Amino acid sequence: MNLINKGISALLITGLIMSCDEDAYTPIAPMDSSGGETMSVFSSFDASPSGDGTIMTVTPVSVGVDSYIVDFGDGSSPVTIPEQGGSVSYDYPNTEAEVDYTITVTTKAAGQNDITKTKDVTVTHTPIAIASRAASPTGDHHDVFAIFSDGIDYDGGLLGYREKLSAFETAKVVTSEAGNSVLEYSRLGTDTAVISFGTEDKPENVVIADAFAEGVGATSIHFDVHSVFSEGIDKLKITLINGDTDDEYVLDGIDLTDGEWAGLDYDLATAFSAPVIRIDEIKFELGTGGTANDQATINVDNITLSKAPSATIVNGNFDSSSSQWKPAIFTDGSTSGFNGSSDGSWTNYDGSPNGSKTSGAKWSNSTSAGPYASASTRYAYQPLTLAPDTDYILEFEYAIKDDEATDPVGGRRMVAVVLDGHFIDGADAVAAENSALGSHVGTVAEGKFSDTVGTLVQVPFTSNESGEVAIWLYAITSVDGWMDNVKVYPAP
Repeated sequence: MNLINKGISALLITGLIMSCDEDAYTPIAPMDSSGGETMSVFSSFDASPSGDGTIMTVTPVSVGVDSYIVDFGDGSSPVTIPEQGGSVSYDYPNTEAEVDYTITVTTKAAGQNDITKTKDVTVTHTPIAIASRAASPTGDHHDVFAIFSDGIDYDGGLLGYREKLSAFETAKVVTSEAGNSVLEYSRLGTDTAVISFGTEDKPENVVIADAFAEGVGATSIHFDVHSVFSEGIDKLKITLINGDTDDEYVLDGIDLTDGEWAGLDYDLATAFSAPVIRIDEIKFELGTGGTANDQATINVDNITLSKAPSATIVNGNFDSSSSQWKPAIFTDGSTSGFNGSSDGSWTNYDGSPNGSKTSGAKWSNSTSAGPYASASTRYAYQPLTLAPDTDYILEFEYAIKDDEATDPVGGRRMVAVVLDGHFIDGADAVAAENSALGSHVGTVAEGKFSDTVGTLVQVPFTSNESGEVAIWLYAITSVDGWMDNVKVYPAP
């Protein structure tokens, strides 16, 4: 008998019996060492987590083995440990808090049968907790289009934007310790993170030139990015993807700030590798020259598109429905603006005859103010930033049905007001009518707009010291009424 093998066999048997008592391992029968060669013995393997909890290190305990095949149980390709006594580490890609996997280890030894053991493990992803929140975005609600944002600080909470994507697909949305939602992306050292606009069944995109309304485009894009360098990345690459042409607009080597939110603002015409035309996806990855550590995690918040404050009316012909005409919020009221309609003026926005009706904004009895006021009452609101202390003209057309009905006291009315300032809550705008810079109450009720019906109104007013004014439209009527072709321009 080979004495060395005999001694090893005795030690293994003793060790395995002790292991069974202490760690509940399954006993293995004594080896047949009469041939003078050591047989493979595979007692167990250790699986230990590290890093953010998703890195698992497997170390087999065995004798007489040439190598091991390790299957980590998540569908990835098995990994080989090329020698006895070795180990292998694997970083599970899951970003969920906890996921269960089954690890399988198989021994390989020349001339001997494979031995396989399995172990169930729970992989826990524990990213960095962010105690702070990015600075609240600035800019009027009407000048911001939100791709991802909880909105601005308002009245002790966060007020979301009216103009925003209807949906998007991304890796993970988490709640920060500060109480707001942020995007979380890990493993940017090897992987990329992608936001896809819309959903798989209903893709969405943003055409930059028409981001806010037809012909009213965005000029800049903003990101708030947080990274702790010891567990994240120090440089970022952002790619905006045009799904229509497969063009990519790239900005690389962006410096981040260790442990703090970095506010990143970029001109869409000049900052990227080419002027941005359309966005269907946004991709984040490690920037050129950057370093990725541990789980390489970043958090992203407040992805927004912006335009310059408007000095002229946007969507004054209502071709884009109520876009740019909705109050941000309305205490005890509606933010819908008005009823959708295709019974607008027969005159185009440039003053030329259309030959038929256009879009227009409609109000009915149920959406009127005054004695009909309710939670369904609708007001159209649009802020402007004009030259201070300057004379202007508010111009619009209106029409009111002449159907027989019981009229309110004062008759049927279409009301246009120039408010002194900007307002977030529609209720505050209602209260500000008493100090308006100008207004008109239209009472001509001759029926729907037609080639011969429609009243043109011009209201002179002088802007205030800040230049911040708002146009405020509503109706008080028992029957349907309309407004169209709303304009503001300098007085001649």
